[in-house]
This record gives sequence, C-alpha cells and structure tokens, in this order.
Amino acid sequence: MRSYALLVRSTLRRLLRLKMVLGLTILTGAPAPILLLVSWGQADLDVLEIYHGLTVTLAMVLAFPITSIVLATAAFGEERKAHTMPFLVLKPVPRWVIAAAVMTAAALASFVVMGIGVVLTWMVAAAFTGSWGVGWATMVAIMVQAISMAALFVPIGLLVSRATLVGLAYLFIWETILASVVVGFSASSTFRITLSAYADLAQMTPDILSTVDDLLGNVTVGVGGAFAKVLVLAAISIATTAVLLNRRDLAEE
Repeated sequence: MRSYALLVRSTLRRLLRLKMVLGLTILTGAPAPILLLVSWGQADLDVLEIYHGLTVTLAMVLAFPITSIVLATAAFGEERKAHTMPFLVLKPVPRWVIAAAVMTAAALASFVVMGIGVVLTWMVAAAFTGSWGVGWATMVAIMVQAISMAALFVPIGLLVSRATLVGLAYLFIWETILASVVVGFSASSTFRITLSAYADLAQMTPDILSTVDDLLGNVTVGVGGAFAKVLVLAAISIATTAVLLNRRDLAEE
C-alpha cells in the first residue's frame, strides 16, 4: 500500500501542474459564464433548465471528456517523453500496483479539474435559483467520467506517443458519430454511461428528460449500473496495463 500511495501522489503532482489545471479549468468552467449571461432575468425554473442543458450538451459532450483524455493520456505519456519509464518499472513494485496507482491518479486528477468547473457553474445556478443541491448529480457524473476515461486512455498513453490525438479521434468518431448512429454501439459510450448516472440523480423537467432519453438510446438510467460498468472497465484496464508493462521493452522508452 505504501508503494501504491507514493505512486499515486507522485503521478498526481505531475498531472496537477498549475498551467495544466488553469488551462483545463477554462474548458470545464466554460458553462459558468455562459449560464451567467443567458440566465440574467430568467425565472428559477428556466435557469435550472439552462443549467441541465449546458451540463449535458456542452460539459458532458466536450469539456469533461476532453479534460479526462488529456490527463489520462499524460499519466504514462509524460514518463515516455521524459524517458523515465525504465526508472518507474525497475522499482520492486508489482506491475499491477503501478497500473492501479497511475490509473487512480489519472482519475483523481480528472475529477479535481472537472470538479472545479462544476463548482463554478453550480455556484452560478445556485445564486440565481437558491437551489444549492443542483450540482450534486454533476459531481457524481464526473466520478463516472473520470474513471471511465482513465480506464480507456491510461494504457493508450503507454502504447502510443500521440495518445491525446487518438483520444480526440475516439471522442469525435466513436462517441459523436458511431454511438449515435449504430444502436448497438451506444451501450459502450462513456458519454451515455456518464449521462445515465446524471439522469438518475438530477431533478430535470419532463422536456429535458425526454431529450436525455433520446441521447441515451438503449442505455438504462441508473447510477449503480453506471458505476458497475466503469469499475469493471477499470479492473480490465489495470490487468491489461500490467501485462503491457511486463511485456514491453521499456528500456528504450
């Protein structure tokens, strides 16, 4: 456990550099000024509808996944760029512990950065409506988002030098096009899994719920199911990453 904790801390320190956090917070916090501008003079109910609309269509579709991809691919990617991978794997630590620690750090870093943006938007919505519980569903949803993207892109960051570009291609091709057009693919969409958790907890009007149902496709609403899916994905990813760490020739990384 000591090795695991040390690896989590050191990886978090690399990922949560000030420039990285500030740059990504501009992205995750983008709904806050938009909500402020469009909500001025609106009724309480309208502001909540706008909040849910921005969260689903802007934050969950673009801001949150891009942030998670950048941080998840950097978890091993920066070790590759600095040619420090041999020093990491030569330590007397089981490979699965290294994989679990790096994945945990990537998920935590994503949650922290997304959480800053969520809190900014949450405060704006609460100031207009007086409903201070509006952001809890979003905080739970970004936990699902952080785990799922870390599980997918930490091993890709180990394998590919331009992993962030691979992640963006996945986002725009798989999530935006294929999972929307091919019904069978929607169950594997991290956006829809995250949205299913959000829809289970958020207090939305029937109109917003109808839109969410259309976006979900054949994915069932449920926060428990969402966490079960991403935790299984994380376990598979840790095992896969451990095997990659064992088999790759990291002396040349």
